[in-house]
Amino acid sequence: MVDRSTLVSENYSDQMSGNWSDEDALIYPQISTHIEVTFDEMEVDSWGRKYPTYMIEIQTNDISFNLAHSRVKRRFSDFEWLRKRILSESPVHRRNIAPLPKRYLFSRINRDVIVEREHGLRLFLQNILQSETVLSDSCVHLLIQSTLSVPEILEWMKNPKRATSAAIILEGKETVMPERSSARKYTRPPSRTSDNRSLCPSIASDDFPSSPINIGT
Repeated sequence: MVDRSTLVSENYSDQMSGNWSDEDALIYPQISTHIEVTFDEMEVDSWGRKYPTYMIEIQTNDISFNLAHSRVKRRFSDFEWLRKRILSESPVHRRNIAPLPKRYLFSRINRDVIVEREHGLRLFLQNILQSETVLSDSCVHLLIQSTLSVPEILEWMKNPKRATSAAIILEGKETVMPERSSARKYTRPPSRTSDNRSLCPSIASDDFPSSPINIGT
C-alpha cells in the first residue's frame, strides 16, 4: 500500500522552487494549481492522417495531485474520453461541465484551430479540476500525470490486482517531470503535513463554476 501523503510530500521537496517550512504554510494557506495546454507536434495515425498532440503541464501545491510538476502529451480524443468518463461517473454535472472545443475534420486542422483548442482545452481542465469528485478519480490522474494511453488505462481498470494510480504515476515520474529550472515559483508554499487540505482550504467545488477561481493564469 502506497503512503500517498509521504510520497507527495517527497515530491514537493524535490520539485517546488525555494525553501519553505510548515510555518510558511500557516502564513500562506492558499492552494494554487497552474495549468497550461500547448500544441506539441503533428503526428500520423495508422491511416496516414496527421493530427496534433497537446502538452498538458500542471504545477501545483495541492496534495490531490501525485506530482507537483508534470508534462504529459495527449491528443484531442483523449480529452473527449476524459469528458465522457466524467459525465458517465457523475451525470449530475452534465449541465455544468465545460464543453470541449469544436471537432474538425483532419483536413481542416490549421494554426487557428490549434490556438482555439489550446485555449479551450486549458479552460476545460481548469473547470473539471476544481471538482472534488473529479480529483478523486484515479483515471483522471493517470490521464493528466502519466504516460499510460487510454486503452492502457482501461486495461488497468479491469485488473483486480492493479497497482494504485499513485504508484504508477510516481514510478514513471522521471518521464513526465520537466527540468527543475522550468518550475513555477510559488509565493504561497504548501504544507508538508498529511493534513494539507484542512490547513489549506481547497478551492475545489463539485458545482463546476463557470469561471475558474484562483487556479492559475
